[in-house]
Amino acid sequence: MTFRNSFLLLPLCILAMATCNNQRDQNNQHEQNNRPPTQRDKSVPYVTVKSEDAIQDEPKVKATLKIIRNDSVLVSSSVGIEYRGALSQSFDKKSYGFELRDAQDNAQEMSLLGMPADEDWILHGPMSDRSLLRNALAYSIARQIGRYAARWEFVELEVNGDYKGLYLLMEKLKRSPDRINIAKLSKHTTHPDSITGGYVLKIDKTAGTQGNWSDYTNANSFHSRYDARGRASLASKIHYLYEYPKATHINPAQKAYIQGYLARFEQAMTAPDFAERYPQLIDTDSFVDYFILAEWMQNNDAYRISTFLQKDRNRPLAMGPIWDCDIAFGPDMVFCGGMRRDAWVFRYNQYCGGDEWLVPFWWERLLQDPAFKAKVAQRWQALRQTTLSDANVAQTLQSMAQYLQQHRLVDANYERWSEKKRESYQQRHQKHVEHLKTWLQNHSQWIDREVGKL
Repeated sequence: MTFRNSFLLLPLCILAMATCNNQRDQNNQHEQNNRPPTQRDKSVPYVTVKSEDAIQDEPKVKATLKIIRNDSVLVSSSVGIEYRGALSQSFDKKSYGFELRDAQDNAQEMSLLGMPADEDWILHGPMSDRSLLRNALAYSIARQIGRYAARWEFVELEVNGDYKGLYLLMEKLKRSPDRINIAKLSKHTTHPDSITGGYVLKIDKTAGTQGNWSDYTNANSFHSRYDARGRASLASKIHYLYEYPKATHINPAQKAYIQGYLARFEQAMTAPDFAERYPQLIDTDSFVDYFILAEWMQNNDAYRISTFLQKDRNRPLAMGPIWDCDIAFGPDMVFCGGMRRDAWVFRYNQYCGGDEWLVPFWWERLLQDPAFKAKVAQRWQALRQTTLSDANVAQTLQSMAQYLQQHRLVDANYERWSEKKRESYQQRHQKHVEHLKTWLQNHSQWIDREVGKL
């Protein structure tokens, strides 16, 4: 190579070196941003996940999970892990579902952070919820009123060396003596005395999708025989997904039974004498409590998606548990451009009739029964003196907020997910908490005035 050619190449080499150094600096900065805080509180459980392959939405990939507190390893287990959720999979901060496994890669039950032993768990990452507390509050209040809701614990999460911030390590909803406590069905159960339960159904999007209707099949679901206005329809948008037994395990006899039961319930709700017929088919108290929780938090996902129903052996159809409440409690968004902050969620179809996921007609029908309305009003008034009182709700919310702030979890999470620091993270978080607290007080008082007018 001549001196002239070498001289001409020199600027290119310098530029290349500068580019490489700049890229290295950017990578180092990225890694620095994603490391755990140097001043983190070690009393907070710290979950690490190291996977063999990139985590994805199905199938689960093999990984090792550890839970560390105060430098002690509380749990170390093989797991299968995947992304979970539908719309939330588009968020930068992912949520995960994982199954604990033994050395032979078989599912194994373990107790995590004092919660009852099981193999299936969730790591929920609050992302759109700036208070970081909506799901935690909803599940806590549901349990306080005597209804099962997922147990949870605050943790910090690191995935493949990437610090992810604050998460809720929580129970996955499933049939289990310590979760949805209904009778067990095997794929061989067909006897008439046993086939009546237990079943768990979901009204929901299919896992991992945001609106692909072709994902509903005869294998994983069945559709209502009525549309959202209670008219007989062969093309209803209301689908019931098989949750338990799983779609891959439920047998034809079981499918026929649970489809037939829902058909009898829906048919009863369309009858002129529905008020005398439906109480024989449903656990009315569970419907009342589900209604109150959904309306108290104004959960616009309730009734139509993220909605669970259960049918125990020789028992009527019941609602719940509640699920997926991170866009509840008056977030700063408007549904369909017109749904008011003070509005009954069960009337969602009036505001958002063009939505692909609508509220089943039988909720509107239930509220046409004076006896059901009276039960709702009486239960609401009783709960407002106890669990749903302004004082109890505010105390429950503030105690969780103080835990996050005192253990530096607010700063760590906001720093990781780049919320603009116009003021201290703790001050900004407390404003979100105060907004939530005030909204709940105002909305509860609105229900106080309106519940008798349903």
